Amino acid sequence: MRDEHAFSTRPITELYTWFAGETEPTSATWAALCRWIAETPAVHARLDALPGRKRQPNIFLAAVRYLGGPTEPGPRFLAWFDEHWPEIERVILARSTQTNEPGRCAVFAPVLASLPQPISLLEVGASAGLTLYPDRYRYRYAGAVEAEITPPTAPADAPLLRCRVTGTPPGDPTYLVVSARAGLDVAPLDPSDPDDARWLRSLVWPGDDEREARLAEALALVGAKPPHLLRGDLTDKLDALLALAAPGTTPVVVNSATLAYLERPERDAFVARVRDAGVHWLSFEGPSVVTSLRGVLPHTDAWRSRPHFVVALDGTPLGRAHAHGRWVEWE
Repeated sequence: MRDEHAFSTRPITELYTWFAGETEPTSATWAALCRWIAETPAVHARLDALPGRKRQPNIFLAAVRYLGGPTEPGPRFLAWFDEHWPEIERVILARSTQTNEPGRCAVFAPVLASLPQPISLLEVGASAGLTLYPDRYRYRYAGAVEAEITPPTAPADAPLLRCRVTGTPPGDPTYLVVSARAGLDVAPLDPSDPDDARWLRSLVWPGDDEREARLAEALALVGAKPPHLLRGDLTDKLDALLALAAPGTTPVVVNSATLAYLERPERDAFVARVRDAGVHWLSFEGPSVVTSLRGVLPHTDAWRSRPHFVVALDGTPLGRAHAHGRWVEWE
C-alpha cells in the first residue's frame, strides 16, 4: 500500500483500514475516524468518486482539519460531511500532500556537512522549502551520539530538531554552510502565506503536537526570507533548477518523499539525469522507491516490518531513518 499509485485503484474500505493502522501509533484520533469511515458505506461513494491520487486518505483528513470539521466519528461527522462536501471536494482537488517536514534536516545535515563546503542545495518536490534550510536549524542528537549542534548561520533561537542516532554520522553539521538554495515543485507553497501555512499544519496528524509546533517555528523562520522556488515538473525543469547553483559551491540535488509520486520509468529517468549532471545527489525515500537502492542495505528482511526511509548519497545507501527524522541508524 505504500505505492502512491494504489490510491487510485484500491477500495475505500481497504484504503481507510490501512490508514487507520498507519496513524494508530501517533494519532488515535485519525485511527478511530479511519476505521469508522471504512465501516460506514454512507461516505464511500463521494470518496470513491475522487480522481486518482486525490482518493488518498491523508488529503481528505487534512481537508477536514483545514475546514475546521469534527474529527470524532459518528452522526455529527456524517452530518458535517454531507453539508460541507462541496467545500471539502474543492480543497481536495486544489491541494495535495505536500508535507514539508523540517525534522528531516536532522538526517540531511550530517550528509551535507561531509561534502566540500559551501553547498548549493537544490531540492525537487520542495513544497514550501522548509528542508532547504539545514544550516538554519539547531540539532540535538541523542543515543550513540550525544550532541547539541548549531551550524554557524543558525540563529540562537532557531527551531531545535531532535534525532536519536545509532552509528557514526558521515559529517558534523557544525561545519555546514549553504551559500545558495532553490527548489522545484509543481505547486510551490509560500511559507509566508497564512493559507499555505494553514494547509501544511492541517497535514499534521492530530495528537502530534510537538511536530506541529516544530512546523510552525520552521514556517516562521523560512517565511521571513522565503527561498527561490521554481514552478514546474522535475522532468522538464530540472535543468533550470541545476542552473541556480552558485559558482564555487558544491551542488547537491535532494529529493525526499518525492519520487514515490512518479511512475517507476519516470523515477529511473530522473536518477539517470541527476547522475549525468555531475552533481551530488542526496536521496531520502522509502526502501523500494529508488530502483538501484532496493534491497542494497544489509539485513533487509529484519526491517520489513519497521517503517523507514533510506538515506543515500550519490546512489550509495548510508543508513535508514524515520521518515520525519526522529531517528537515524547510520551504516
